[in-house]
Amino acid sequence: MSANPLRPRPFRQPLSGVLVLALGVVAGCEKSNPTPPPAVAPEAKAPAAPTEVTLLVTGGAFGQLQPSEGKGGAAELLGRWMADEKHCPGPVREGQPTCADASTLALATGDHWNGPAISSFFLGTPTAEVMGRMGYAASALGNHELAFGKEAFLKNRGAGGFPFLAANLKVKDPALAGDLSMPAFQIFERRGLKIGVVGLASEKTVRTAMPGRADGLEVTGYEEALTTAIPEARKAGADVVVVLADECVTDLQPAVAKHPEWKVALVAGGRCAQPVELKDGATSFVSLDRGFGKYLRAHVTFDPAKPAGEKLTGLDTKVVEVSGGAPDAETAQLVGKWKTQLDEVLGQQIGFSKAGIPHSSPQMAKWVAGAVRNVLGTDAAVLNSGGIRGDLPAGPVTRGSIYSVMPFENTLLVVKLKGEDLARQLANPNALVSGFTAAGKGKFKDAKGKALDPKKEYTVATVEYLYFGGDGFEFEKLAPEPTETGMAWQTPVVDWTKDQSSSDKKPLEKLLK
Repeated sequence: MSANPLRPRPFRQPLSGVLVLALGVVAGCEKSNPTPPPAVAPEAKAPAAPTEVTLLVTGGAFGQLQPSEGKGGAAELLGRWMADEKHCPGPVREGQPTCADASTLALATGDHWNGPAISSFFLGTPTAEVMGRMGYAASALGNHELAFGKEAFLKNRGAGGFPFLAANLKVKDPALAGDLSMPAFQIFERRGLKIGVVGLASEKTVRTAMPGRADGLEVTGYEEALTTAIPEARKAGADVVVVLADECVTDLQPAVAKHPEWKVALVAGGRCAQPVELKDGATSFVSLDRGFGKYLRAHVTFDPAKPAGEKLTGLDTKVVEVSGGAPDAETAQLVGKWKTQLDEVLGQQIGFSKAGIPHSSPQMAKWVAGAVRNVLGTDAAVLNSGGIRGDLPAGPVTRGSIYSVMPFENTLLVVKLKGEDLARQLANPNALVSGFTAAGKGKFKDAKGKALDPKKEYTVATVEYLYFGGDGFEFEKLAPEPTETGMAWQTPVVDWTKDQSSSDKKPLEKLLK
């Protein structure tokens, strides 16, 4: 072995045997490989804290549990959420889903129970149960939520298992309001991020409800309600604030824009004539359609190391259309159960027609519009002839045969019109009328033969489709504060027909006056 270049060279003189032995020992040591020190394992790094949460938001369900034209449907939507969004199904208890480390929060803007017969016939309970299975955490209070009365609402709220939020709904008289007090907001924690969800009811919620359904309640202005609710949500620890509203988001945008200190991340609502997706400052505004055909994916990123209230680092929104994919089997089974019950009920005989009633005959108007007017106790009923899509066949009359004659989803409203305004609606060629008949050009007489008074106020029953301008009617413009019955337009026809106890000897067509 050559000498170590770092070691000084030894003197060139004879070495004693002891010294040679010593050097040999040293040389032997240099030739050996020294044992390396024990390896020290690097410190294990703690896994990075989660920094993403996804909000899944839908508009009003409106009882649309089944797919329409191959799109939407509750089972289909939940299947999509589970596959694409890693959403946890099943009821949310005390704000928490059943899955550990859940990263989604399902929310809705309100108006859920009334719509197709599969929901409205059972006063909304099927939709409440299905939404519970879908894992909704909260909803804004829609003005249709009380459509079937207080008891039905409370029952459905329990079946769904999620709270309804309404910062602007106040209890004026607790004795009358009963259990209808609503929280203004709720805090939900997902992956360490605290999300403050504030709800807003439509300003029409109390004014347009049927008598007795909203007694003891009052609705305040949106800005006034948010001015109180948002700071309270922040004080309760909210890192992110989201507003759900039974209102078009463009109506809320000016108030939110006036208050940048609120730092609202998202405002989601419905009731817009056209879809809305816009950004104003730090706030995203998105409108949503009815039913389960689309949903809003709001992807939230955050920094868990930052102080409370300052964790939000980004929010991306996208409206996703639901089509294709595997439906959730449990939800499909639940919807199927209610569909079977509906089919059984609709098959029950409630009357008898010996000759049948042709869909374009005067008897059809007397039967359908007359039943609506009779049950609601109005001066007139104005429906549309295009809504009648079939004859009533001779033989037993069932609930199902009525739904076949009147297949569309329509809810009844009651409005008050001056006679001169009512006359224009009666003159619409699409009108199917009860309570008035023509008495010359532009003139009409009531059921007692008395001429329509241009200055008198009349009560008129109609359907949502016509109220909002369908077939050229002007109800919304003439009566902006309708009374919402929450009643499907088939219901009075079913009830009236059943009450007549028609039979082979006393057929239905002979009972029409």
